Amino acid sequence: MSLLQRLLRIFTARAHAALDAAEDPVESLEIAYRSQLGAFEESRRGVADVLTSEKRLELEVTALGGAIVRATEAAATAARAGDDGAARSALEREAFLTESRERLRDEIADVQAQRRGLEELGRRLGERVELLRMEKIAVAARYAAARAGVRAGSSVTGLSSETAEIAQLVERARERSRNIHARAAALAELAGSSVTPRVPDELIARRLAALTSLGDQPLL
Repeated sequence: MSLLQRLLRIFTARAHAALDAAEDPVESLEIAYRSQLGAFEESRRGVADVLTSEKRLELEVTALGGAIVRATEAAATAARAGDDGAARSALEREAFLTESRERLRDEIADVQAQRRGLEELGRRLGERVELLRMEKIAVAARYAAARAGVRAGSSVTGLSSETAEIAQLVERARERSRNIHARAAALAELAGSSVTPRVPDELIARRLAALTSLGDQPLL
């Protein structure tokens, strides 16, 4: 393994380790989203509870209205009958019931104000939850793309490094092949020049004939 490959693998391993060790933004947003969603649902339950209390108070006010009417009628009946004590007692009850009804109406007004505040809070929380939900989806998509980009980038970088080394190996092989071919051609040329030239057969025959004819003549 070359130094470049070792460095590349170290860099890739560190990049993945840093990515894995980093805080997951999608998980963080999911926690925040669940928290906001819980608050929104709690506000809705609060509105429902307050509305229930408001309806109960309104029923009490309605009931007190009926009791006031009956007390008024009782006071009138007693007055017509000349029963001043019963008439006075009925009028006192009427006054007490009327005061109680007014207090309940004040409480209803307070409860209604509380309900409207909770409804406004719920509306804002609902908008925040919806925005956070959309942002969570967008961040999840961006984060997934970023992780895929890191992995793809690491793979492409390693592939580019290996491709460059392969190209160098191919070039060295071609250079050696050219050198061997040139050496073989040079050796063949040298071998051809060192061989004794071949004498034609006709020339040898004439030389032998000449030597034979000289052998028939007397030596001096």
